[in-house]
Amino acid sequence: MSTIPAYPTCDTTMQSVTKKTILGVRLAVATLVAYWVAIFVGTHLPNHVIHGPAISDKLMHFSAFAGLGLLLCYITTSDRLVRRFSMIAAIGLCYAAADEWSQGFVKGRTTDVMDFLADAAGLFAAIAVYLICRAIYYRWTATANEPRLDSVG
Repeated sequence: MSTIPAYPTCDTTMQSVTKKTILGVRLAVATLVAYWVAIFVGTHLPNHVIHGPAISDKLMHFSAFAGLGLLLCYITTSDRLVRRFSMIAAIGLCYAAADEWSQGFVKGRTTDVMDFLADAAGLFAAIAVYLICRAIYYRWTATANEPRLDSVG
């Protein structure tokens, strides 16, 4: 007769989401590319094509670039944090400027500095949120690995 363990066992080793691949491409990178294409298409559709709930144009720009910023933060790695997040900001701001400029060539769209500022605000908000969550995570894992006083012999 076999015995059943009192507690089910499970493999506690999990592969990080950042290392998952689809056809040899990291899932996070594929997600970033798809999201970036969606932003480009969405910002270059003529106004009469866009239907949906009445949401502020600036809120849409802020949200789109916040998502882009979070994905850029997620896929990049470097021990030099200032350089890493400066590059993310530079890439995001350059794309926001190019995106706003190129909208001037689309019928029914215009180049708007306020849209660029909403893009930049979303990007910087995403970087700030990522840095705060990163700090909380590392502080939490550091305290979880400290020896507990009540467990000392």
